[in-house]
Amino acid sequence: MALAGGQTASAGRRPGGLWRQRNFALFWTGETISEVGNSVTVVVVPLVAIDTLHTSTFIVTLLTAMIWIPWVVIGVPAGAWIDRLPTRPVMLACDAVSLAVYASVPVAAWCGVLTVAQLVAVALIAGTAAVFFSSAYQVLLPGIVDGADLTEGNAKLMGSQAIAQIGGPGLGGLLAQAAGPVGGLLADAISFGVSFCCLTALRAPRDRRSGAPAAGGMLDGLRFAWRDPYLRAMTAFSSFGNLALTGVDALLVVFLVRTVGLSSAAAGLVMASLGVGGVLGALAARPL
Repeated sequence: MALAGGQTASAGRRPGGLWRQRNFALFWTGETISEVGNSVTVVVVPLVAIDTLHTSTFIVTLLTAMIWIPWVVIGVPAGAWIDRLPTRPVMLACDAVSLAVYASVPVAAWCGVLTVAQLVAVALIAGTAAVFFSSAYQVLLPGIVDGADLTEGNAKLMGSQAIAQIGGPGLGGLLAQAAGPVGGLLADAISFGVSFCCLTALRAPRDRRSGAPAAGGMLDGLRFAWRDPYLRAMTAFSSFGNLALTGVDALLVVFLVRTVGLSSAAAGLVMASLGVGGVLGALAARPL
């Protein structure tokens, strides 16, 4: 999340004032709906592989890997590239790409031509778009709110993200139960369309970046992260934690559906419980 920005004073501003700021309200709405769609995808993509294509466990885990591989391969350079690009057009392009690739799955399924190769390609392309979108998001937020409001803004966005992580998998399971797994992916595609519309409606945000990025910006950033004890510890923790959690995520739906024998709806509800801690953290962020 964005941690830097202008230091414009916000003296006397009451908590909750961000809801009255048009740009933030639009940004929050688009991001929240998109996060719900992403959380639906966590359940629905494996269900498409399991129920629609009847693939092996390896293919299901491969799909999860395809979503996260772009973060390993281009995660760091993407941040340096974003420093040289206008952020909102990048985010709009990512939304458009994600909408198109996710919508292609139900279309192909309804035409009877959906394949494992297409599903793997969709996961990889959508994962790549997510890398650029998230990197641009961190630059755009400080241009929408003042520096004094960043803590509140981040807390609101993280809170809605955590709530989406609770509601999204449950919704995904219910959609898969009612309309089939590919119907859930159509809902995710629609969520990216909503995000695209909200970003388009934003008034031009301020650019908080100071001057042109240095030629060695990526290496400088890596050195800075390594030398700072807090960033170094947070990076190590996030790396190992995400490695373990991604392994769990890759197998969880397979375990719940094939081993435990749960329905799509029940599996979604079980996965929804994983987001409770995020809600508690978001609520505690501003007081702490």
